[in-house]
Amino acid sequence: MLARLLTAATLARTAEATAAVVLLLAAVRHTGDPAQGATVLAALLVPHVLAGPFVGLVTDRARRPRLVHAGFAALFGVALGGVLLLAGVAPLPVVVALALVAGTCGPMIFGGLSSLLDDVVPPPRRPRARGLDAATYNVAEIAGPAAGALLVAAFGVPVAALVLCGACLLAAAALLTVADAPDLEPETAAAPETAAAARTSAVPQHGAAAQHGAGTRSGEAARDSGPSPRDGGTGGARAGVRDGLAAIVRSRPLLAVTAATALASYGAGMITPVAVVLGVAAGHPAGGGLLVTALGVGALCGSLLVARFPVRPAPQLVVVACLLGVGAAFAGLAGAVLGGVSWPVLVGVFAVAGVLDGPLLSSVLLVRSQEAPPGTRTQVFTLGAGIKLTAAAVGAATFTFLAAAPPAVLVGVLSASHLLAAALGAVLLRRRPH
Repeated sequence: MLARLLTAATLARTAEATAAVVLLLAAVRHTGDPAQGATVLAALLVPHVLAGPFVGLVTDRARRPRLVHAGFAALFGVALGGVLLLAGVAPLPVVVALALVAGTCGPMIFGGLSSLLDDVVPPPRRPRARGLDAATYNVAEIAGPAAGALLVAAFGVPVAALVLCGACLLAAAALLTVADAPDLEPETAAAPETAAAARTSAVPQHGAAAQHGAGTRSGEAARDSGPSPRDGGTGGARAGVRDGLAAIVRSRPLLAVTAATALASYGAGMITPVAVVLGVAAGHPAGGGLLVTALGVGALCGSLLVARFPVRPAPQLVVVACLLGVGAAFAGLAGAVLGGVSWPVLVGVFAVAGVLDGPLLSSVLLVRSQEAPPGTRTQVFTLGAGIKLTAAAVGAATFTFLAAAPPAVLVGVLSASHLLAAALGAVLLRRRPH
């Protein structure tokens, strides 16, 4: 079942990453200007943080959540295919409307599918599975842009649109075949003490997380039999969304990780343009793409390493340590850029930052899994993903005001965002619980 879930996630996430390139190329081919493509791309991203809580709420309350997961994936594919086919051809408002529909499904493609992993994998195997889940994001980031460029160059935009739509429909079909792991029910019903002990050992300093995790399956059963008071069945959608937000705020590890990774994502939103600037400054005009590739390949290696050797300490501490490591790597690079730095060193620093991003992402997913209370798990995942994506978009927009700054300053901003994120995470982890 895990293989089917990871296959579906890889297909849908790669389609999303591919669509950005295809969309911009379609706009250039039809209008000669990428501006329209950028507008539609923004419409794809904006709904993430706004729709995330509601997408999660619908899924958490559903009697058959697999149908919801598959439905969102299918709708995402159809809307995305429509956007790519009509970009530069149909009136812009029509394309933007379709992009908003696809963007509304985005939180399911990112956070929602990751939340499903807890239903498929028994608790002892989840740290390894989280590493594999994180790897699907890395594969999408690496393969997506290249696949988009190749599809458009070889077959044209219409074929690329149909391929991406088909990939999402295949993902939806795969999700319909994903069933809960057969040993989850017996573990919870016959040996609740064992399940609780396993979760307590995963988060030794936070007993509440163990209680939340141990109740996940019972929460699923309650959901299948109808809305429960905990899920806000009589309180309406607004109360349900408040439950998701409250779950993040009340959990010390969850709040720390969400706030810290949002700040780091602000800096990460600038990485691609900063890489381009560094490539040009180093005498490699096309070197920015290689630096971003080194970052993605490093992240994939880091995720696979975590899958092979799961991280044993508390995952929130791993998040802080990885943020600190990435910030330190970029701080050293900023100093080296001032005195002139060789091209291999640039590639090496980006690769190291990527390797650290592997355990960072898998640990973030693990914290969400362990800390989300029953009935709010999908909301926690979709909210967290939406917040990170929005912060990255703000960071990318901020770069336009810093584009003329020296390369060392730009790298310093990347470093500062991660170092400050690590400091913020550490401070929030030390705060007294309510």
